[in-house]
Amino acid sequence: MIKINKIVLNNFRFFRDDKKHNSFELNGENMLLYGENGSGKSSIFKAFEFLAQTDIDREVFLKSQNIFSTQKPFIEFSLDNNREIIIDEDNLDNNYSYLEALEIYKPMLEYKNLLKIHYQTDKSKEEINIYDMLRELFSEYPIDENKILGDIKNPNIYYDKLKDIINSKVLDDINHFLKKFDDTFHIREFFFDMEFTEDGKVEFIVNVKIDFMDNELNIYHHFLNEARLSALAIAIHFAIIRNVSDKLDSSSLKLLILDDLLMSLDMSNRLSLITLLKEYFYDFQIFLFTHDKNFFEILKDKMRWKSYEIYVDSKDLEKPFIKKSLNYFESAKKYFEEYDYPACANYLRKEVERIKKIKEGEETFINSDKKIFKKLKNMILSTDLSDIKNRDKICGKLIGFKDGFEDDRDSGVEIDLRDIKSITDRILNPQSHDDTLRPLYKKELKEAIEIIQTIRDNIKL
Repeated sequence: MIKINKIVLNNFRFFRDDKKHNSFELNGENMLLYGENGSGKSSIFKAFEFLAQTDIDREVFLKSQNIFSTQKPFIEFSLDNNREIIIDEDNLDNNYSYLEALEIYKPMLEYKNLLKIHYQTDKSKEEINIYDMLRELFSEYPIDENKILGDIKNPNIYYDKLKDIINSKVLDDINHFLKKFDDTFHIREFFFDMEFTEDGKVEFIVNVKIDFMDNELNIYHHFLNEARLSALAIAIHFAIIRNVSDKLDSSSLKLLILDDLLMSLDMSNRLSLITLLKEYFYDFQIFLFTHDKNFFEILKDKMRWKSYEIYVDSKDLEKPFIKKSLNYFESAKKYFEEYDYPACANYLRKEVERIKKIKEGEETFINSDKKIFKKLKNMILSTDLSDIKNRDKICGKLIGFKDGFEDDRDSGVEIDLRDIKSITDRILNPQSHDDTLRPLYKKELKEAIEIIQTIRDNIKL
């Protein structure tokens, strides 16, 4: 699959011509972005919207010029096939074969997309008609060789074909995805109907019929809470994207851009979404934007991606301030290389504390036998090992993670678990306090990094 290596935004909406703060280096990986309100997240989302259009309206694009700049807007996407896609006033025609898919399966999802499944626009009706939403999502759906659903001009034939696609090809996938969030309800059917309007025109109708714990819900949006409604909308969009994208050329650029999609989901459902992405969208390059810093920190280690934070820099005229986001262990190694040993020790201590918070079921260990998990958990969480004899007795039983390692790891690696307690007491804890009498040595820190690295290498952290 083709992936995006780099994104550059010049004089585009909130971004200016600032090489340090207008580009994102991805090297083909997924991207996780935290951005405070007004920092430029929506500008990046808009750049992807332009990328997904084969014919960009010139006037609309030029209105995206940064208000503090006299230069015209410019967007650049560098791909891993050594191609560059330039979008500026002279390049508004994205007729690349590997980009055509983006306009077909519509990978841009933000919270307002989800509202269409449960926000009633016609106050005279009880049930929500999602026909217009489905027609938009399936407009480019391939039906025959060189034909798409939108090519059908007869409305009755179009309607019957849409009904067949939804109920025979997509419904099962929607319910499968929905079960990842909540197994208490599912879609029984998409009910297709038509009726005359007051002025005598035919109105096509598609209603969603829900079964909730073996009870039929016709007016589901009055009963389901917001988290379940969001899960329902996400499942519908994801099933359509997955279904349509499977029909495309394998060389297509396959993206999924999610902008603050999880605001109404609780933490359990948010993590279920990550599991779903890893299982069913592994061949996509995923871009997830959020303004929830706590959730951002949790997500950083849940998937493989480049993490960035973006803030509003108000020292001069407002502009983005971009920083690459590092996890605790990456930060520790960074400060070690910069000879800031107290900062290194503090971040190593945070990493040890993070490991302590591991709970069964939240992390998948390489050894399916769970013995490794129990050893590590008991070592870190349980007994006060301040007594040397007690410590040696307990830790002596926990030496050696030898079985079940995969991915070419050394099955004979041994970790003396007493070392973790030792480095925590001797090195990490004192550096979190005003303790100038206890020196910190480079060799000890290096030892601590190596021990924690060994644990990280042999369990999925």
